[in-house]
Amino acid sequence: MTGSETLPSEPQRSDLVPVLGLRGLATSALALPAVPAVAADRSPTSLVLAALAVGVGGGAAWWTSRRSGPPRPLLAVLGALLVVVAGWLLPQADVSVITVLIGFGVGVGAGLGGGAVGVLRRPEAAIGTAVGLAVLAALVAVDGVHGTAWAGLLDGVAIAGIGVLSRSRPRTGAPGSVRVAATVAAVATVGATFWVGANSPTVTWFGSQVAHGPRDGRQVAITFDDGPDDPYTLEIARILDEHGAKGTFFMVGKALDRRPDIARALREDGHLLGNHSYHHDEWRWLDPRYPELDRTQRAFRHTLGVCPPFYRAPHGQHTPFLAHVVGDHGMTMVGWEVSSGDWNTRDAGLVARRTLDDVKPGSIIVLHDGLDGSVTADRSVLLRAVPMILDGLKRRGLKPVRLDALLHERGYGDHC
Repeated sequence: MTGSETLPSEPQRSDLVPVLGLRGLATSALALPAVPAVAADRSPTSLVLAALAVGVGGGAAWWTSRRSGPPRPLLAVLGALLVVVAGWLLPQADVSVITVLIGFGVGVGAGLGGGAVGVLRRPEAAIGTAVGLAVLAALVAVDGVHGTAWAGLLDGVAIAGIGVLSRSRPRTGAPGSVRVAATVAAVATVGATFWVGANSPTVTWFGSQVAHGPRDGRQVAITFDDGPDDPYTLEIARILDEHGAKGTFFMVGKALDRRPDIARALREDGHLLGNHSYHHDEWRWLDPRYPELDRTQRAFRHTLGVCPPFYRAPHGQHTPFLAHVVGDHGMTMVGWEVSSGDWNTRDAGLVARRTLDDVKPGSIIVLHDGLDGSVTADRSVLLRAVPMILDGLKRRGLKPVRLDALLHERGYGDHC
């Protein structure tokens, strides 16, 4: 053998590039889990973000696949872990920007895994890629965003399995650019994990919270945040009364102090009141002591002589420290399962459709009779949307009740 000859088992870089490029384009399809998660609210903005997530994730997959070089089982395992974690996070993410970042993690993970196994000149590589994509497409099509977690798991297992089964060993380490991409993707995925845990109204990683009631009944709870607001809060209550329903109103302390008459009228009418912080801002939830809870409870006690047992974090943002403060007061932190984005649209029909599309027995629905504790915000969209929602719930055989009735807990107690 002469020095100019090349071993068949050691393809040159120039030979690898077209193979890696094609494999990278194939594995970029693994970024598709980002589509249903980002587009969960079906808004035009989310569709644009979905396209961005797929583009960035797919581009990262193609690029990292080209740069990965010969088969590397460790890179395949790392890529598989990124796909699994991101696939698990996507259905739980509630903030569209975060789903874009997670989609990027899916893309890079798929790229690392696909690049690590895509240069294998073996039938199992092509078969595994085809089967993985077919399973992914089927699960996402059948189960929407919830199928994404299973798809991510199966894709990750497939990537890791093919990589570990490879007996090839590289003579050099992974290129620096690949290591950088892997590190960035890992850090982004870890950061997204913490962000989802702190911002999701359904997950309980950072403290116990309730997102829905029992599934075996036919009851739901309609809750309203950010009030009281004049005149819309009492108008909404009137609509509920006309339909034989009662709601739960999570009130901002500063608005309660300004308009105690509205809160008093709601309670006398049989609606339930809850604690929604005092200032409803973007940063006080980070204070480990979280004095916002006590201050709002004092406002309730001074104004109405009652102590709400239910607390809802503004924007759903909470930390383990905040959850600990809520628990120390013997209170229940309440998230939600159905949100229609009513705060940023004037389309009442859209609000109703989004709500009714996602509701199921036991759901906790969130709407907004105020905005950030302003007592004069225009919430006229709900005057048109709430009747449509109530009629739709009736057609589905679902009865709106107060939150305490749904969860079988006391409506007021000794929590001040």
